[in-house]
Amino acid sequence: METSPVGYKVSDRVDPAHDAKVEADYRGASTYPRFMEMLNEADRNFLMTRSVAKCFAKNQVLYVQGDPSESLFIILRGAVKVHYIQDNGGSLTTSYCREGMLVGAHGCTRWAGNHCWSAQALVDSRVLWIGREQLVELTERSPHALRCVLSISEFKAEQLKKVIQILAETTVERRISMALRHLGRLYGIDHGDEVEIDGRFTHQEIAEMIGASRQSVTTLLVCLEKAGDIRREGRRLFIPSENSVPHAALVGRGERRPSMERMARFS
Repeated sequence: METSPVGYKVSDRVDPAHDAKVEADYRGASTYPRFMEMLNEADRNFLMTRSVAKCFAKNQVLYVQGDPSESLFIILRGAVKVHYIQDNGGSLTTSYCREGMLVGAHGCTRWAGNHCWSAQALVDSRVLWIGREQLVELTERSPHALRCVLSISEFKAEQLKKVIQILAETTVERRISMALRHLGRLYGIDHGDEVEIDGRFTHQEIAEMIGASRQSVTTLLVCLEKAGDIRREGRRLFIPSENSVPHAALVGRGERRPSMERMARFS
């Protein structure tokens, strides 16, 4: 496997909580499918000998919507944002991809077309680059690998459904509550009564996920924190676990605001 750096050295920054989450995922507690781990040894070796490891600096683009959908990327380290760039320059995020996730083309037919989203590294990241031809060759020789590709497709479809459900909500408050639950389930670090959302998501990144302004997200996060529905330590964000009951809170002019616990049934 060739290594192709793209203009920078991979960061050696240590994040113990994040590393513990990744290690737990590799032990079988992952909430999302990891393509390379799903493959058997022969299929994995087949791809490893036909792939290239690449490094992307923070904010560097992997691909842009409209580009030919001819490659896929498996994240080895870091995080990638998949988003739609609007005509007015705005951005709407469809997913955040972490270690083990597959980004980009994973179709095995000519119907896959061009990229309808863009992908950008959120932090210094290292990925495994694989061409469509190599993936097609793998699925043709291995029924097991084809089932793995189908599993990834089904997972991505389910996550897109969640995003659509979030955006379909009529209030920003409901959208942000659902989004936090969604992020917690995918990237949560279990601390007992609360779940830490791994990733240090900025207010802007959350805003792009729910189709709101950064200012609105900041205001609502402050309200949720005062109500006891979330807790923050710097950029670390904690939400109550599914089995815990957050404190009730009142906002506005006597209007009871739905808590994170009640929002969970919509997510």
